[in-house]
Amino acid sequence: MRSAHLPPHLAIRGGSCKHWIVTATNRSESYHSFCASQQQHHHQSSESNLLSLSSSSSSSTSSPSSIANTTVRFRIDHLLPNDWSELLRHCRSLTSSPCESFTYSSPGDMATIVGDVNSSLPPTQQEQERYILNTAFIHIVKREKDDFVPNNMIYHELQQQYVVSSSYNTTVDERTLEFSLWLQQLQKGEECTVSQQNESIHASRDPLVNNPRALEEGEANRRVCTEDFSHTCSEKKSNVEKESIFTFFPHHVIVSNCIPYRSKHFVVLVNHKPIVPGHLMVVPIRCVGTIHALSEEEVKDWGRVMYRTIQVLKRVAAANNNKNNNNNNKNTNDNNNNNNNNNNNNNNNNNKNSNIPDYSSCGSVPAVDMEGGFSIAVQQGELAGQTVPHLHTHVIPFDPRGKLAGEPENDEVQQRRLPRSGEQMREETEMLKPYFDFVEAAEASIEECTSNPGEGE
Repeated sequence: MRSAHLPPHLAIRGGSCKHWIVTATNRSESYHSFCASQQQHHHQSSESNLLSLSSSSSSSTSSPSSIANTTVRFRIDHLLPNDWSELLRHCRSLTSSPCESFTYSSPGDMATIVGDVNSSLPPTQQEQERYILNTAFIHIVKREKDDFVPNNMIYHELQQQYVVSSSYNTTVDERTLEFSLWLQQLQKGEECTVSQQNESIHASRDPLVNNPRALEEGEANRRVCTEDFSHTCSEKKSNVEKESIFTFFPHHVIVSNCIPYRSKHFVVLVNHKPIVPGHLMVVPIRCVGTIHALSEEEVKDWGRVMYRTIQVLKRVAAANNNKNNNNNNKNTNDNNNNNNNNNNNNNNNNNKNSNIPDYSSCGSVPAVDMEGGFSIAVQQGELAGQTVPHLHTHVIPFDPRGKLAGEPENDEVQQRRLPRSGEQMREETEMLKPYFDFVEAAEASIEECTSNPGEGE
């Protein structure tokens, strides 16, 4: 990871706000892993294309080099666990005062809207491997009173103003190109490890760390999270037994309704009032209010949980797309074979279930990249829009043509968004659990193979 203060003329609001960038470098573990996966994919695509050419009578009209004629974007959702943790360390080192308000955000990738995904490459590179554009970075903006109205206007402006473009794209404006070149220069440097020596001092200033009630509730959370609620909690409970409670300080939530996954130090919460389907939150089990209060062990665990959460949501998206394709095929057959009344019934059923992902085969459907990636955000402090004092990281699937890409909601509109019922949240929680189980088991299997490479031969 590397980080830097944006030049005033490139910073949001013309430098009236303090604005930093933390980015994965081209030397990072995640970037090298992504490049390797792209090389493998390109090799497989090239072989497939050559087979198609050899069996096609019109082979002279195509060329394998056309496969490489595209820009591939390495995004923040491609980070591996260690790099997620290193990103958080950089965020802590740049914002050393827990008493101030900061927005930490990677707001989603608008590239498909501005037309940079399929940028033409120079002829000298068309025969080489795919061109990979590094867009894995996060904004840190120090917040001031009434700097963005409504408060979440900041995400809209970050989305619009900081789309990263390749230097070969001649259709973008001068400011976009200048920011892209500045970012690419930062990414070419050596990896930079930040010092954590003063974090204990910063942690002591956390607004919840010395709060007696928060300390008590945090200890209660720890006890609750030692129970095996992640798998068979609902089976173990009798109808009269009291539900386990987790404190999302100061709010109490029912574990079986809201928590599909927990690690040693974090839980994943489904959202009471999600902005879009799949809106999850990564929350520390301890009741702390800022990223500065996290221990080094918690920082490492945060990286693992962020990685797993994104892998789960990618698999959910793949399963949902698979379900929609199957429904479309079914509807086509129904339209051909059924009468109008049957068609109306099928449409009603499809509409009723359209927002429920198909979780039945999480292991058989591979994770796929989503068009706009994810919107990642931590709102630290009241001026940043933090309404729940307990630290939480928003992980939101981002559709560049959807709601998050539009004009931000004001406070009144947000308040009118209806909360979900406990039953609705429990349904999502139960359906997410096998995905988290699968992703965690897959990680453990890979780690075992890596640590014991000779076994099984």
